[in-house]
Amino acid sequence: MAVSFSSSQIDRFKREAKKLVRELSMPHSDALDRIATQQGFKNWSLLVKHSDAATTIKAAPPMPRKSAPSNHDRYYLHGDQDDDNPTLFYCARCDVFTEAGHFDDPQRHRGETHGERYLGSLDRWNQRSPDSKANWRRPADAVNLLAGIAMTEHFARETMRAPFHRWLLTQTDRNDPVGDLAMDARRDKTFPTGASSRRELERYLSRHGDHVVQELRQAWREFSASQPVA
Repeated sequence: MAVSFSSSQIDRFKREAKKLVRELSMPHSDALDRIATQQGFKNWSLLVKHSDAATTIKAAPPMPRKSAPSNHDRYYLHGDQDDDNPTLFYCARCDVFTEAGHFDDPQRHRGETHGERYLGSLDRWNQRSPDSKANWRRPADAVNLLAGIAMTEHFARETMRAPFHRWLLTQTDRNDPVGDLAMDARRDKTFPTGASSRRELERYLSRHGDHVVQELRQAWREFSASQPVA
């Protein structure tokens, strides 16, 4: 039995556990324990103690599951402080509790920024139905390491957004080409949100085909007509 697992091995075990969750519809915590048993450990917590990061990481909390738990479990967002240990914070990307310095490692966290991931997890929590929230708890005054960073990033992005992008994202409920463009723009992380001219947007969207450019031109006409005359 291995006495020390590398971070890459731990990541692979987590991926295997998520696969079990999808294939067998089992709770995430049970899947982790099954992986640990296969490696010769009684449970996931004991396996993690034999990882290279054992001094900074403890087992992650069970994620929301379809079957109701017997008591009200704590629901952690990305960056939430551990209720039992104020020096640890939950990393949803790695599915672990870890020290604050963990969030500074760019090799571990590519893609979304920590602020974006926190705001995304907060939005998903807020959108859960009352029935879904009934078996989970998150204190209104929960401490989050990333909330301040998230607000700063959000303010910076909002400041840089052009009037057209602001208008476009109000059209996502439409069932027409403009609505399709609005939904694509909302999902596209590289969309030029600060673009102030139609030509600049056309250059960006032309890679997706002429029909998308036509959607843009229709949207631009409507946007221009909605603006007050100077």
